[in-house]
Amino acid sequence: MKKSFSRKGFTLVELLVVIAIIGILIGLLLPAVQAAREAARRMQCTNQLKQLGLAVQNFHDVQKFLPSASFQKLFKKYDGINGQWGRFSGLYVLLPYIEQNALYTTGINNIEANASPWSGGAEFAHCNQVNTFLCPSDSNGQTEVGTVGCTNYRLSRGDLSLNWDWNEARSPFANGNVKKMNLSSITDGLSNTVFLSECVVGTAQNQRKVKGGQAVMDYTGGHTTDWGNLYFNPSLCNAARGADGDIASAYGVVDNGQYMGTRWGDAHDPYTLFWTIMPPNAPTCCRGNENGVRSTASSNHSGGVNACMGDGAVRFISDTIDCGDLSKDTYDVVDNKSRPQDYGGKSIYGIWGAMGSAAGGESVSL
Repeated sequence: MKKSFSRKGFTLVELLVVIAIIGILIGLLLPAVQAAREAARRMQCTNQLKQLGLAVQNFHDVQKFLPSASFQKLFKKYDGINGQWGRFSGLYVLLPYIEQNALYTTGINNIEANASPWSGGAEFAHCNQVNTFLCPSDSNGQTEVGTVGCTNYRLSRGDLSLNWDWNEARSPFANGNVKKMNLSSITDGLSNTVFLSECVVGTAQNQRKVKGGQAVMDYTGGHTTDWGNLYFNPSLCNAARGADGDIASAYGVVDNGQYMGTRWGDAHDPYTLFWTIMPPNAPTCCRGNENGVRSTASSNHSGGVNACMGDGAVRFISDTIDCGDLSKDTYDVVDNKSRPQDYGGKSIYGIWGAMGSAAGGESVSL
């Protein structure tokens, strides 16, 4: 008698069910893996921002004054050699305090040889990419370097629309040629005052693009739209961004002729400064194709940005932080209408604005 043997295996239906289950498990696992990776990137970003905050403090301990938003005091002696000395950023003078002494020495040699912070070439310090200046959550800084190094980290210019080289300052960082800022200048308290935050590097897709969208404003007449003096009504800035500029689509067209954040050595508006006026990841405002960019803090972290305070602590600032009444501009609160840039009272832009002022007399509570 012959014995019959039956082989058991998966039917096609069973195989499809197993594949579907594996697909579901992978679908559940991938977001967790991505979240874990982003958490690690955000932690590294936080640590690097803290390093820069400590570098600012160490710089102050040695020099007895703070780095400047523009016109670095340490470079003033090169004024007769280099007419562009005012354009070198505060990040430049922090190089020795983040273990970049050799690069700083190269930079000094560049300045003595009449280099500008936008000069291209391997021999220039600012054409080296300093990893401490890059947040790993933003790949744009890695891919859009070109000939000049990028930065995600910027110095605060405060809660008032002051140009990069103006003499006045609401933040700890001023024009170093005319104003000396030190830690004693920060009467609101170091733990209440933002020193640095992050901004996503702009991309070069078709036109310059920036996280949070771009409001291109080029108005004439009326103080709320007086771009001749660079004062603006933030609510108009928010409303002016184009269809590509909403936060949902992440990037909006920037028409200012500049690549945002693509020169860590340059003190100009689009590169190494930000303002605590618009909330994090809100639009950045600019004046058409001219200079006059008011960069808004931004990041690829979910829900907000990292900010380093004057005491070196790093806080996470939510996109929903109180920014006061964004329908107001400086002219609405100053007594001296002819010099609104001298305003020294409490910030009109809520908690975020108060964190940007160094001596506004506010008490900050997050």
